Amino acid sequence: MDELYARLMERMDRFPLGAPRSPNLLELLKIIFQPEEAELALRMPDLPVELEAFARELGRPADELERLLEGMADHGLVFARKRGGKKYYNLLPLLPGIFEMQFMKAEDTPLKRRVAQLFDAYYHEGWGEEAFSSRTPMARVLPVQEEIPRSDQVMPYELVSSYIKDSTSMAITNCFCRHEAELLGRSCGAPKAVCMCFGPFADFLVERGFAWRATPEEMLAALDRAEKAGLVHVADNIQEKINFICNCCGCCCGFLGTITKLGLEGGVAPSRFAARVDADLCNGCESCLEVCQVKAVRLDEGVAVVEEERCIGCGLCASHCPSGALSMGEREGWKEPAPNLAELGLAILRERGRLGD
Repeated sequence: MDELYARLMERMDRFPLGAPRSPNLLELLKIIFQPEEAELALRMPDLPVELEAFARELGRPADELERLLEGMADHGLVFARKRGGKKYYNLLPLLPGIFEMQFMKAEDTPLKRRVAQLFDAYYHEGWGEEAFSSRTPMARVLPVQEEIPRSDQVMPYELVSSYIKDSTSMAITNCFCRHEAELLGRSCGAPKAVCMCFGPFADFLVERGFAWRATPEEMLAALDRAEKAGLVHVADNIQEKINFICNCCGCCCGFLGTITKLGLEGGVAPSRFAARVDADLCNGCESCLEVCQVKAVRLDEGVAVVEEERCIGCGLCASHCPSGALSMGEREGWKEPAPNLAELGLAILRERGRLGD
């Protein structure tokens, strides 16, 4: 049995963000994959496969295979969608995918608490560093829109509202990272029902009970709640057809935790902007220190100072500054996001030396 799950670890490690072998991962996979599901996962291709064609390839009855795949989809192990009257399935990576879906329903059971313990231990023993150490980060920061400098050069993909305006399928779900922290007894208590999904992935999550459908007005209201709570908007590091916007804290979030817990300052791509301080306006109230999720602001002789190399450009310090001393300006050396998810995945695989394996 251990051999089966050892092979499944190797299969998970082929995804762009990887999954290094570990006793913690071995136990995790045994909990969330039944043996028959693990066997099937080993046979699934990286790209979506049509049900009937997959059944023929495996030599299994389509209805039997469908029942198994549907069960795996219900448990957040495979992605399922319909196109042209046919059903397609593909195995989800550990991240982004399986990890998040284990906590989206905000369940509190002994089993979920054990899953949280294992994921947390796995993150800190090397998985977090492995997953987020490529030169091209998987996720990027979207700044508070009202704090973006007015310019003709601002692109739609830099505006958080543009994704809401342009999407036909949207949903809200619970923050999986803060729920994991809650199961571990160390949540910061920030709002959980503020994470957002878009497109076919949103449809899938709603169909399976992992998220709930939301109107544009409800999405914008969630963004407002998140900003008032001092949470950072984090999305796929791509320009179009994003799958998610998370609203993250530095204490619970796996993305920002790469900075605050693992010391990987390049683990999340910053926005095109960085905070600037007008020393004449700063009154040393420390509101910027309190709201900065990555501790990029400090006081020097009663005046705020921003460490630009650590600043992720979220704009929260500027939006919470009562004296108007903080504003956002363009940063040097900013790297444009990948055009789409496929290009992002290829870039990460290339940097990890995984292409052609």
